[in-house]
Amino acid sequence: MKKLLALVLAAAAMLTMLASCGSSTKYIVLEDNFGAEEYAVGFRKDDYALAAKVQEILDEMYADGTAAKISEKWFGSDVCLKNNDFPREMKTVKDDNSLQYVLDKGTLVLGLDENFPPMGFRDSESGEIVGFDIDLATEVAARMGVKLDIQPINWDAKEMELSEKKIDCIWNGMSVTEERAANMFLSKPYIANAQVIIVAEDSAIKSRADLAGKKVALQKGSSALEAVQADEATYNAILNGGEIVEFDENLSAYLDLKAGRVDAFVVDKVVGEYIIVNN
Repeated sequence: MKKLLALVLAAAAMLTMLASCGSSTKYIVLEDNFGAEEYAVGFRKDDYALAAKVQEILDEMYADGTAAKISEKWFGSDVCLKNNDFPREMKTVKDDNSLQYVLDKGTLVLGLDENFPPMGFRDSESGEIVGFDIDLATEVAARMGVKLDIQPINWDAKEMELSEKKIDCIWNGMSVTEERAANMFLSKPYIANAQVIIVAEDSAIKSRADLAGKKVALQKGSSALEAVQADEATYNAILNGGEIVEFDENLSAYLDLKAGRVDAFVVDKVVGEYIIVNN
């Protein structure tokens, strides 16, 4: 019994020490970043009818204040972008049954990375997938007269999941890029974002230039990776003695930063700020 008690006390002491160590380091978003961008909902390349209906309902929600209330719940203010144009031209295709396909089966299947707070993520207490995008999509589905079916996917395979009709849309803080606009039909951008760098507050890294030769964490298949690769000078400087470390989801990347296994973490601004605040 004494041995067991000693082990319990030792474990408690270790947990206290770890908690103390973890709380002593703060993490910050650097002002220097990899550029501004915007989020949109992704549909199959020729699913114009479905995209048009979803956009029509979103526009109604902007007009009647529903979207603003959802935004205030998650961000504290109305951050929704309104009156934007589609990234590419909306067309009318004679045999486009994409909307009827969803109406007939009675479900709108939403694909997402379930570790992308506050856009869409699994609540640690309830186990349910919640978030800003989830609330928007739930209301859109209700107004469309169908049930929202939330389907976690491997973010790196999102285009394949969409093209194989395993999901009907990608709605999870997906950044607008030229490649995505060419391979999917994207909604009007609805949230502003940027790809930012997160480091420990006492880190020597103060800008993109300081990433040279460092280990940089980010999500596999993400726009963060695309943004870093697009900045050729920074990307080559990182690889000159350093490494791009790719993770399946952002929370694992952040945990490796906290553990000191990487030097910096590149991520969407809205996600990074939420992770820092909620630790």
